[in-house]
Amino acid sequence: RRVPDIKKMKTKSHLLCPWVLEIAEDPHILDIFEDLIGPNLRCWSMAWRVKQPDGETFAGWHQDSAYGAALPVVLGGLALSECGVGQGCLRGIPGSHKWGILRHEESDDPRSILAKGQYITESFDEAQAVDFALQPGEMVMFDNSLVHGSGTNHGPDRRFLLLVEMFPTWAKPPRVRQPGMLLGGVDTSGNFDDEPRPDAEWSPTALANWSAVVERRTRLIFEDSRVGPSEAYGGTRPAR
Repeated sequence: RRVPDIKKMKTKSHLLCPWVLEIAEDPHILDIFEDLIGPNLRCWSMAWRVKQPDGETFAGWHQDSAYGAALPVVLGGLALSECGVGQGCLRGIPGSHKWGILRHEESDDPRSILAKGQYITESFDEAQAVDFALQPGEMVMFDNSLVHGSGTNHGPDRRFLLLVEMFPTWAKPPRVRQPGMLLGGVDTSGNFDDEPRPDAEWSPTALANWSAVVERRTRLIFEDSRVGPSEAYGGTRPAR
């Protein structure tokens, strides 16, 4: 059996694996999102963030809303291993989701876990940062405009974090029309397209559907980028 390209699990992994979609549809998880943004929900992505214990991979300070996203998207960082300071846990600046979108630069730094190696160039008080240290099974929730990042993993094992990303059906759509799987309630806005459920893990149909959806995401994120798409977005640039 062909070994799947697991780098594709960095974005829209719920289109490739039914068991990932089951996590998104877990009643406990959906209840939390419904409490925050209401019962009419779509999934923006199920994005794996795995860090090797090499002290290298990191995420610079950034806002997801700065490089193509619906507004708002709520991210749930679900820890599937210990995600403490030593493992390079997420960090955020409280209240920064109200600052508006800050200036970002992009890079091709191979150590960056982010799509375009992006980082904020405006100054702010990093001393205000809070570590989102998590034990397995815990989840931190934050707005996609929050200034956040993560350090390197100095632990003995790989760090497994799954970003569960949901948005309300009334969200402001990005400039390139995007799909999102309807997971709760109804959508009367008509601003987003539906996504196909995976028929089996890494099946030819699931992979074709993933490729079609991610091609649209790639146009959104890399339209004006000097950094080409990584393996996680169907490109050739190495992804961490």
